[in-house]
Amino acid sequence: MRINSKALSVSQKLIIAAAALCGVAIQTGTFTGFSNLSAFRMFTVLSNTLCAAYFLPAAVTIALSKNRDGGDSPLPFLKGICTMCISLTGIVAAAVLMQTVNFTSVAGISAFILHIATPVLTVSDWLLFDKKGRYGQWMPAAWTAAPLVYFVYIMVSADLPYVNPKNRYPYPFLDYEHMGMNAYLTAIAVITAVYVLFGYLIRFIDQKAVIEYSSKAQNEAGKI
Repeated sequence: MRINSKALSVSQKLIIAAAALCGVAIQTGTFTGFSNLSAFRMFTVLSNTLCAAYFLPAAVTIALSKNRDGGDSPLPFLKGICTMCISLTGIVAAAVLMQTVNFTSVAGISAFILHIATPVLTVSDWLLFDKKGRYGQWMPAAWTAAPLVYFVYIMVSADLPYVNPKNRYPYPFLDYEHMGMNAYLTAIAVITAVYVLFGYLIRFIDQKAVIEYSSKAQNEAGKI
């Protein structure tokens, strides 16, 4: 059941933007005065930055538009990319990071925000507030452009001056120099396949919600 409250929808989006910005600010050294630009090579930081860049304007757009309710999130294709990228961040965190992160430290708080809070809030925003049926059949495949661009970005930026030469690749599976090109391409293919499948799962849920809503509406109309 979709929540129709415009106020709650706007509030949720503002919370997502604030959480993402806070987590990114900690990671990039905003509160300590020591700039850490290399943090923007982490998919986690970039996906949270993307969420902040989307949800803050989206909240303002919905709040100021008289003809738009809480389920009319602007640019559904872009929101789909945000949801997919931040979901990937959350899935990796759940599978790999839960046993290694200390959630009582400042870094741990940032990790919790970036890896858990923002992903959960973003997915729940789509589930609870968005009107369903706005994701086209081609969208899940097109959303894959985001991680593919990221893979290229990491390879191209590995030799930039601000990158620590001892940590040129933020994730082991992106270090093609050590793992070999065949293993690297295999890892990229697996990640891409999982990403596409997850995207179509999102669309399947989205379309199923439309069918259920239509069936319920027809049943209610038949009772009148």
